[in-house]
Amino acid sequence: MKFVSTLFIMALVIASCSSRSISDPAQAKDCTELVEAGKVIAERVLERLEGQTLEELEAANPEEPLAPIDYLMRVEEFDNQATVLGCGKDQLQLQACSIYVDLEIKASGDLAQDFLAPYLEACN
Repeated sequence: MKFVSTLFIMALVIASCSSRSISDPAQAKDCTELVEAGKVIAERVLERLEGQTLEELEAANPEEPLAPIDYLMRVEEFDNQATVLGCGKDQLQLQACSIYVDLEIKASGDLAQDFLAPYLEACN
């Protein structure tokens, strides 16, 4: 019994170490981790856009209505890390299709759905 308990604890430790959650693209060690980091960012963007319209964002900041979203997205950091890791656009889109699919439920409002649409294009 003690042996089984030890194996169970070791399995939990290995599982917790191997399934790390990252949100910083620079920490991604492969293309899958980069897509997973992107999902964390996409969740934050969807939270920020929840139920909002473009008109509301324009009213809040007429010159740069998407500035808060651009700040969250960190596009340049993701692009740089994709280059470093050798991740192709098609490869990232295919992985995003399977990893981002549950975000579609969280996309509240047209603006949020429009934001998410390009990430789910490869699913069709």
